[in-house]
Amino acid sequence: MTLRQLEIFYAIMQAGSVTGAARTLNVSQPAISGALKYAEQRLKMKLFERIGGRLHPTPEALSILPDVSEIFGRIDTLQRVMQEMRDGRSGSIVVATSPTLANAYLPQAIGLFHKVSPQVQISIHSLPTPLVIERVARREADIGLVYAHVMDPSVEAEDLTITEIACVLLKTHPLARKQQICAADLVGESVISLGPNTMLGKLIEETSRKFGGVAPVIQIEASSSLTACLLVAEGAGVALIDKATASSRKFNDLEFRSYEPKITVPINLIYQRARPRARATVQLAGFLKKVVADAESSG
Repeated sequence: MTLRQLEIFYAIMQAGSVTGAARTLNVSQPAISGALKYAEQRLKMKLFERIGGRLHPTPEALSILPDVSEIFGRIDTLQRVMQEMRDGRSGSIVVATSPTLANAYLPQAIGLFHKVSPQVQISIHSLPTPLVIERVARREADIGLVYAHVMDPSVEAEDLTITEIACVLLKTHPLARKQQICAADLVGESVISLGPNTMLGKLIEETSRKFGGVAPVIQIEASSSLTACLLVAEGAGVALIDKATASSRKFNDLEFRSYEPKITVPINLIYQRARPRARATVQLAGFLKKVVADAESSG
């Protein structure tokens, strides 16, 4: 039997009549009757007997019904999975991101995403920027979130936002009275920041020298902006980090102040070039853009 003939047989068994099967499959009653007759001819056995004006399945029909039901149960499952994939409600996403950006924008975006697509599995890989680009280029990650403009020809970059370096300090710190803090204000302070080998660390040092100043002496190197904020909260010093970290809104005891000289940093979304993007990936990127827009509109 062909799959179409199996479908007609299953519809008749479910509906209990040719008329009901025709209604279910949205075809004419003669079409159902003709297809059933042809299937029985090919099988060389009866599937239904007409008794008292009604169709009754033969023992042979009843014996194959469990297998046919299993086939169409799997088809129903496949259709549901495909529908969920089309709507971005199933599957998996691998996100590669720098350690700081793993704590800025991304948690809020994933929270929003999970509310509408709870079945999607998400894996977050926190890596240095070169490795993020490499993972995306090699298709080991569906989407990347990195600092700086990405020029690698194997990935496609999309501007997400522009952030800047900020000075973070306790609300009770004397410098918190200032709206803008410069390098000279940090003389004598215990400064916390990312290491000189990180992109943000290099930017702080290079920009300070470019404008004729002296780069702040970093006394505590943190692995991420989140770690730096936690250190500030414990009274370990003041920090120079990405202002985007403030988007988490988890630091009620801290103040984020503008830093002079101003150091701007672009943030990019990256994808593997020439690879179709899954709906779930597009959906997550949309939530990232929403979180950024909301953060920027709220100041």
